[in-house]
Amino acid sequence: MQVGWIGLGEIGGPMARRALLAGHRILAYERGQAVKELRAGGVALSRDYTTIAAACEVLTICLFNDAQVKAVLLDQGALAAMRPGSVLVLHTTGSPELARQLQDAAPEGVAVLDATFSGSPAQAEHGTLTIMVGGATEAVARAQPLLASYAARVHHVGLLGQGQVVKLLNNLLFAANLRFAAEVLGLAERQGLDPGTCARIFQGCSSASTAGALFADCRNAGSHARLPEQGRRHCSRQLAGTGPIKCDAGAGDCQLCTRLIAGKVRRQLSHSGRGSSGGIGQGSGELRHFGQRAERVVKMRASIRARQSLHHGAT
Repeated sequence: MQVGWIGLGEIGGPMARRALLAGHRILAYERGQAVKELRAGGVALSRDYTTIAAACEVLTICLFNDAQVKAVLLDQGALAAMRPGSVLVLHTTGSPELARQLQDAAPEGVAVLDATFSGSPAQAEHGTLTIMVGGATEAVARAQPLLASYAARVHHVGLLGQGQVVKLLNNLLFAANLRFAAEVLGLAERQGLDPGTCARIFQGCSSASTAGALFADCRNAGSHARLPEQGRRHCSRQLAGTGPIKCDAGAGDCQLCTRLIAGKVRRQLSHSGRGSSGGIGQGSGELRHFGQRAERVVKMRASIRARQSLHHGAT
């Protein structure tokens, strides 16, 4: 398959490398930390977005946020240059509404998929990402061989925009779990326990979670359990587009991170549907109100009144 690739960053680079190893022919935009390696591996490079878009069967976008996606596809003309029968795959986590706007603006015969992913750079490197796809079934089938080259699980979740909704809900749940993990490990430290040891123990218990695993290498640091560098990078990706923040990830920092993540999700979900005639249906208002409620919840101190009964124990 002839693939156009825009976005060779921390995760986009390993994804493109997996696609190349699977036998796909790649023409990529010449920018990003993986350019040198991919050039040596046989990836063709270009500095012109329209040239890349016009040459491919599938155009893959793996950029930082909605603003960058719009700049490349609309302002720089990449979307208009796509040929009939091709598929635009949006890997950027952003607004569900943007995916539908791009479909409206696309040339006739061009299909758009929002194909958000969950996973780390290491998972991209090993081809074990999880992808949530929204869009037409036929377009998903055309893009499947490419997606399968870097994802172990590809879920077609529904209509265009719904892949973004699933990813945003995942991010919201991650934010809540991160907040609770920080609170509990801070409590463990105040009880005289090592938070890193507790975090590692919890990962083998019923409380295990991705958010909790980020603390598994944390160290004692005054009154807070701090995230290690890997965890800070993970949160920085979740915080994309929320404004500058220095993640030093003590419990207080995690409270700020969760508020920012939840706020970002709420704003993106507020544009998640067009009503019953637009495809997403009547759930958009419910999603918007849910996002608002969730943002309020994570602003509160975790309902750790249970800490008052810590001495009673739990199994």
